[in-house]
Amino acid sequence: MKTCKLILISVFLVVLLTSGCGCNQEGPTGINLFEKQDSTPPKLLSAQAVDTTCIKLIFSEDIQGKTINLLVNGVKTTNLLCRGETILLYLTTAMDIASSARLEGRVEDFWGNSTRFSLSVWAHNPNRAEVLINEFSTKGSGNNPDRVELLVTKAGNLAGLTVANGVGPLASDRCILGDKWVYQGDFVVIGFQEGGTEALYPSENLGGLSSNNGCITVTESPDWESTILDAVIYSNKTTTTFSGFGSRETELGASQLYESGVWNSPLAEEAIDSTDSTATRSICRESYMDTNSQNDWYICDTKGASFGRENSPTRYAGQ
Repeated sequence: MKTCKLILISVFLVVLLTSGCGCNQEGPTGINLFEKQDSTPPKLLSAQAVDTTCIKLIFSEDIQGKTINLLVNGVKTTNLLCRGETILLYLTTAMDIASSARLEGRVEDFWGNSTRFSLSVWAHNPNRAEVLINEFSTKGSGNNPDRVELLVTKAGNLAGLTVANGVGPLASDRCILGDKWVYQGDFVVIGFQEGGTEALYPSENLGGLSSNNGCITVTESPDWESTILDAVIYSNKTTTTFSGFGSRETELGASQLYESGVWNSPLAEEAIDSTDSTATRSICRESYMDTNSQNDWYICDTKGASFGRENSPTRYAGQ
């Protein structure tokens, strides 16, 4: 009988300890006393502005609200809401459409494991233009440098749109577009190499695009986890290393674009064939087709590159 009473008392204590009072804004948190203690710090998975005055942070596990320490542009802020693995940070001053905020912080999980982070968060663009990659060249010269042309498919603001040579953190160069209103049918030309006159927007490094094998992406903002709006993968079909892409970065980038659903295959043989392209034989989109595949693309004839205007309909005879 004594043994039964001891068991009942033990069960009651475990239930009491794990129930919580539920009196704080984060809600009650149960703790399994028989589970091994967590020793892994929380990871920051995402940090994005959801509107002009709110930044949303998502972590890999629930965050202890009382331990949050955040600074925005060097100023400490406590105007936030913590719900499990998500923190909503409310700004006292709205972010300008073509600006970023420096976010620094320290957080802990419920076992006391902490992590620090420091990053820039780009402003939310409520009137973003919609665009497609329409033409690009990757074997540029002084008079005809590497360029990427965007076609505006829906009017809006370009602020924050980012065109990159590569995918996410693997990108080697990028251009962040500024606060400019554009209209359906407009062309936006980004220069990735010095020279030429058509490019209104230069990339940060002007180091040129990857000549034979590469990925070009357009994202909603420069944030590392930003939504990919459009992308292309190209290959010369003869490179043998790194699954036919020639570099680990391009191989990983192709896989990520496929997994994100913005390209139909991670394989080099299913990429756009760049073999016959030159500085003046650019790679062009076929009649604005968008099936996320090599079938949308062709190489125009010699001296047919047409950045800033409608694509040349004359194809290179060697295709």
